[in-house]
Amino acid sequence: MNVKLKSSVFISAVALGILGVSCVSIQPAHAGTVSKIVSNRKLTTNPASRSITFTGSSALYSKPKISKGARVVASKAVLTDLANSKFSSNNFAAYRQATTKSGSVYYKVTSFDGKYRGWIYGGKKAGKFSGGIEPFTTFDQGNVPSSLSNYTFKIAAPGFQNDGKTVTYKNPLNTTYQSGKQIGDSVKYANTTFKIDGIGTRTRENDTWVHISAINSDDSAANGWILYKGLCEAESPIPDSSLRIDLVDSKGNLIRYINYTSANAKYNQPLGVPYGSSWTIGDDDLANIQVAVRQALQGTGYALDTLSSNQAGFLAQAKFGHKASLTVKAADPIPGNSVRINIVNDENAVVDTVDYTNQNAQVGQTLGSTDGGSASLDPADEKAIQSDISTALKKSGYKLDSLSDAQLADLAKTKFGSSVYLKADNDTTTIADNAVRINFTDPSSGKVIKSIDYVNTDADDPAKKGSTLGTETNGKWTLGDSDIVEINALAASSLSGTGYILNNEHLSDDQESALAQAKFGGSITVNVGKAADSNNFALYAASSSSNSANAQQLVPTGLQYVDESWEFPDVGGNSNKSTYSKLSAADIAGLSSTNLTNFKQALGKYSADSINKINADFKSAAEMQYVDSGQTAALNKADLSAVKSGLQNSSWSTLQSPKYPVFTKDGSGAVSINWQTITYHAKSAKQNTNDSSINVYYTFDAQ
Repeated sequence: MNVKLKSSVFISAVALGILGVSCVSIQPAHAGTVSKIVSNRKLTTNPASRSITFTGSSALYSKPKISKGARVVASKAVLTDLANSKFSSNNFAAYRQATTKSGSVYYKVTSFDGKYRGWIYGGKKAGKFSGGIEPFTTFDQGNVPSSLSNYTFKIAAPGFQNDGKTVTYKNPLNTTYQSGKQIGDSVKYANTTFKIDGIGTRTRENDTWVHISAINSDDSAANGWILYKGLCEAESPIPDSSLRIDLVDSKGNLIRYINYTSANAKYNQPLGVPYGSSWTIGDDDLANIQVAVRQALQGTGYALDTLSSNQAGFLAQAKFGHKASLTVKAADPIPGNSVRINIVNDENAVVDTVDYTNQNAQVGQTLGSTDGGSASLDPADEKAIQSDISTALKKSGYKLDSLSDAQLADLAKTKFGSSVYLKADNDTTTIADNAVRINFTDPSSGKVIKSIDYVNTDADDPAKKGSTLGTETNGKWTLGDSDIVEINALAASSLSGTGYILNNEHLSDDQESALAQAKFGGSITVNVGKAADSNNFALYAASSSSNSANAQQLVPTGLQYVDESWEFPDVGGNSNKSTYSKLSAADIAGLSSTNLTNFKQALGKYSADSINKINADFKSAAEMQYVDSGQTAALNKADLSAVKSGLQNSSWSTLQSPKYPVFTKDGSGAVSINWQTITYHAKSAKQNTNDSSINVYYTFDAQ
């Protein structure tokens, strides 16, 4: 890896004699070089700061070029090809520095795979790479997303192969000079669970590497860097309010899994709703699942950018507290000189894709530039991308006519060889000839809540513009049964989360008659109303020392103890591992006095850091949850006045999180367990003017 330092720092270091080079006595090869090479020193600075690439202005020689007998090891053309290589094994590092009497500097460099080694002109300033070489960033480290940091992983195929995905490394493979493996064989760590605490991409391959740390400190020798696709998730119990979705390849092999959670879900409750012989998922659920799947598959080499109607229908029938699976496919490779622009709709499904190419671009290079932390796009690139997107969406029913500042910034930060997702809008100005636009409207305000385009997809008998959706018999207009079922399902899906529904959750006879008379290429209004018993409220909480803008939504639970489990390897002793191998908070609370004593004695062998990590994870699982003892049902039936009154004198005023354990180890090694909860104190309630939903705000004391 390369650490960028200003040249003035290097110059000052040279002047002070602390650049990190050690002097070596030189015995000239011949008399002609005595006056030319005045020093030849080994570089001893951090290897991560000595990664270089080639500018193409100088060749690589067996000796400094001014030395007698120097021969070409690699021509300028060869070095240019190596500079453009897509393999990190072709990274180079400088490890010696020679200075001539005239002040010219030469560096001895080597490729990471050892195939090339020699001297190259490096400019006129010692300690600064210029001339035929320049500094090179071999690895770009970023922030670990919560979609990864919240889960545990195992090494998918333990062994001793040096392929980046079998063993761990001190640094990502071939990114830091003379940095090798962390462990040479991962077989003994086959059952070790790890957390991801670092992430980044190698510049040349643009592949994703993660730093993993063992949950059990006894396995910390394996902590290191590994390819993300070399991991598999370590499955944990499925919470009652979660649907586990396994993401598998065509052979059924598990690639990743996600736990999709809904705040009001209950065990055995289906994710979606039935309509006739079909099932449908709410738009918000569909959009959130699509994003979660996309994030989980990042860096695995697999993708599922759009859930099919069959997959959505299958998930709709899946029940919380259980498993479902989706088949994913190998991701289409992205050319190294292209940025893939994925255009998504409101459900986060990809509706079209544009590969924006720059023939001179290098993989890992950003599409735009950054100045003072702000990313910007060249106007020529912006114009070309906007044109490509408009062309791609011309007949799609979507539009993205003007890229927002946020979208332009996202594009500017995207690297060649990778992708970006931009949301488009429904093309409300154009209705397809074979579509009827249905506007679901609040009759009291006239506000359009949601719109859908109901499309005739019959290739053998396509609808003609101006023809009616239904048929007339003896003066009575009727819809086909299949049209009724599908429109009901689409209404439920599009209105999910808005607080509105069709009357009795299906079209009335009058609405069916009106829709039957609607013409393709035109639009029609269908009135909807508020759900009589909808969850038209949300609870939020923020630390009392934090800004209310940082409030997060509170999630109800029926569990008295936090739904979190922890691996406690070997705490039961060799003859009793299964007793304490994996314990939930409820398991710990239910231990017999004998087992509890043994458990605490075994915990006394854990380090303070390990115990702190266990405490932090149990507490983290309890945060933003509250034990629902009837508050949800009561709030469902309350208006703003009742909520404000209830916050002062009812069970709504104070909420408690589920209990979580806190382990404390004293100086003698004895461990005690204290059960704690987080208390949420009611602060205020506010009604949203756009949909009349109610937000209730709480605070809690940071601990």
